[in-house]
Amino acid sequence: MRENIKDRDRLEHILQAIDCILDFADGKSKEDLEIDRLRYYGIIKNIEIIGEAAYKLSRTFCRQHDKTPWEFIAKMRHVLVHDYYQINAQEVWKVIHDDLHPLRQQIVQYLSDTNWEEWGKNEQVISELAIKKSLLQAVARMKKDGMDPSLISRYTGLSIDEIDSI
Repeated sequence: MRENIKDRDRLEHILQAIDCILDFADGKSKEDLEIDRLRYYGIIKNIEIIGEAAYKLSRTFCRQHDKTPWEFIAKMRHVLVHDYYQINAQEVWKVIHDDLHPLRQQIVQYLSDTNWEEWGKNEQVISELAIKKSLLQAVARMKKDGMDPSLISRYTGLSIDEIDSI
């Protein structure tokens, strides 16, 4: 089973990837990076990590921090992975020099301003509500399909009264 990585961890992954990119690109020109393919693809990989981590942030976190273009960041990752043959060095250069520093500032701010203990409690509540909603939807489908309430109870752990009320 996959580890449930939390929003804070994802933000830290983004920050680490940004720092790697900035380190790889430090003192280099666009032409230097294009010649040094290993360094260039190290940068590409870290942009992918940023996009994947952004994509995996909870919707709640993204909505509450909508100053950051999370969807655009995630789409950039998809382009790099799926349309790898169209990667444009000029666009990568623009990301390094125009986008990473402001994104880094936002991530640092989110990490320092968020009460992570409270956020963890909220994530747990949200997760539990999503599980309950999913269970209730499954029960409704089972009832619609004509399944016996005692079987539904055995599969879901809900009481017959709970099932009847759905």
